[in-house]
Amino acid sequence: MIVAATLDGKIAKNSHHLSSWTCKEDKIFLRNMLNKGDCVVVGNNTYQTSLEFLKKRNCVVFTTSVKTLKAVNGSCLYVNPKNVNIEKLLKDRNCQQINILGGQQVYSWFLKNNLIDEIYLTIEPIVFGFGLSLFKETLKTQKNFKLKSVKKFNSQGSLLLHYTRV
Repeated sequence: MIVAATLDGKIAKNSHHLSSWTCKEDKIFLRNMLNKGDCVVVGNNTYQTSLEFLKKRNCVVFTTSVKTLKAVNGSCLYVNPKNVNIEKLLKDRNCQQINILGGQQVYSWFLKNNLIDEIYLTIEPIVFGFGLSLFKETLKTQKNFKLKSVKKFNSQGSLLLHYTRV
């Protein structure tokens, strides 16, 4: 999972808010991680707001606008996670290094289904005061992660935290 958040834990001001507020170091890190991956999983809002950035990548887009699956082009597949076995789909597509890029509902779905092995969390030293939290749903059981590393990106104090699942 790759995510950027503000000091008050917001990933965006609203569902159509672009991630232009993150530092250049975070954007470089994100691009490098996506280049290493086999597949990017995003929600439809994230896909639509980042279309130019993602259109050449192997994407699985979570959406309720399709009943099961719909291939959009050779590299994009719209999927309804309520009606499709996502783990099987990703294995069938030979996706081993999967980057979960959001948004809130996608992060929550993967956390709820215990499918997050690592979290790369960039903390930006800004406060929105309102907006979308990292996770949407309340969990029935606690999920534990362990801090693996901290990297200071810049003099403003942008930090990259890397967590692994316990």
